Formats: sequence, structure tokens, C-alpha cells
Amino acid sequence: MKKITRFYKKITLNLKPKINVDKITKNFHSLDEIFNYFGTDKGTNVKNQYDKNSDLVIGHGFAKFYEKHLSNFKNQNFNLLEIGTWLGASSAAFTIYFPQASIYGLDRNFKFNYKSKRIKFINCDLTIEKEFKNLQKFIDNKKFKIIIDDGSHILSHIIKNLKFFLKKVESGCYYIIEDFNAPKDQLHLNDGNNEEIFIDDMLIKIKNKEYFKSKILGQKDQDYLFDNIEVIYTYEGKLKKPLSSNIAFIKKK
Repeated sequence: MKKITRFYKKITLNLKPKINVDKITKNFHSLDEIFNYFGTDKGTNVKNQYDKNSDLVIGHGFAKFYEKHLSNFKNQNFNLLEIGTWLGASSAAFTIYFPQASIYGLDRNFKFNYKSKRIKFINCDLTIEKEFKNLQKFIDNKKFKIIIDDGSHILSHIIKNLKFFLKKVESGCYYIIEDFNAPKDQLHLNDGNNEEIFIDDMLIKIKNKEYFKSKILGQKDQDYLFDNIEVIYTYEGKLKKPLSSNIAFIKKK
């Protein structure tokens, strides 16, 4: 029954009219303006996209951090992968900001609202082994200058994503974790059962090359992180607890 439901959702996604990002001709002056235009909460002034009945204006204000670290890539031809796309607003925004990049958006839902010659939407639930293996095959020969984890924000998922996806990042480029304190600030996202370290503490341990307790990241995994991470930058966005407005830029050696 579940497979049938997913099959029909996939058909609905493919038939659903989508906004063609390639036809947008508006001139933007900043990444934040692009974020706000598409309505992603990465911007500073957007309505709550997760509740259609809400007039709440939210926004993490992450654009200035993205521009600080990624503006050098602006006109380069490269691959960007975003884990967790929801309706696709930020994938569309990155398609505008990086006019030569190929944008890969990955999500378990079928609500992606945008299309472009440079956007590839990947429907995948990373918690399902078969789907994860299919994803591994799909990206096996691909490298990414930028990988963004804006997915479930569940503690174990963040750690597992770092373990797998950091290896797909090119040297000198970035793995980015949005809202990394969410499992600490929102109890339903903390599935660590006291066997996993919170992400802010983990990032400090990695910076200092200190081993830490983890069932997901063994000693070899931690050695890989120590040996392959050049520097970690962390920032606080506009929103306060419990919305967890934090972002980490992890630069690969």
C-alpha cells in the first residue's frame, strides 16, 4: 500500500504545474533578496512556509553567511546538493544566485514546486536502506562544491548525513549544516538516547581533534573528520529558541 501511495504521489509531482526558474528575469541585488523573493526561511523577511494559515513573518537571516563563504563560487560551473527542499524555494534561489551551477535537491516529500534546466529533484528517504543505496549509485561519480543539510534536523540524521556526504565535497569547498542546535532546543528531534553528542559540542570536538562518544561515528570516522576538515565556522541567525537559528560552514581540506 505504501509503495502504491508513493507511486501516485510521484505521478502527481510530475504532472503538477511548476514555476520555471529559467524564465524569471527580475534583477536581484543580494542573496537575501533572492531568498525573500522565493519565500525560503533562509531569508530575513518571509511568511511561515510551513503553515499556510499563519501570517507570522520569520526568517533565519542566513544569506549574509552564505555570501561571505560562497560568493567566490558565484559564476563557477559546479554541483550543489541541498538535503531537505520542502517546496523547493531555496533550491530555486540558489539556481538564480549561482547561474552556472547544477542544483540537486533531495527530499522525501513530493512537494517540489520549481523546475529549471539546472535543477534535478531527487525523491529519497535517507532512512530507507533501498532508497539510500539507490542515491549512493546516483551520486557515486559526482562531487559537490556545496552540500547543505537542511533536512529533518533529527540528531542521528544530522550525524549520519555528515558521515556520508562530507566525502562527496570537493577540496576547499563547504559542507553546511543549518539549524544544527535544533535537537538540543526541540526535544522531539533528540533521538540520541544519551549515546550521541549534540552538534555544537561535536563541532568543538572536531576543531580540537578530540575523540567523542558516538555509536554512529566510530574512531575511524572521527579520524576522517579530523584529517579532512580544514576549519569550521558557526553563526547565529535571527531567530531564537526554540527555532534554532544556527548554521555551520565546514570547509573541506
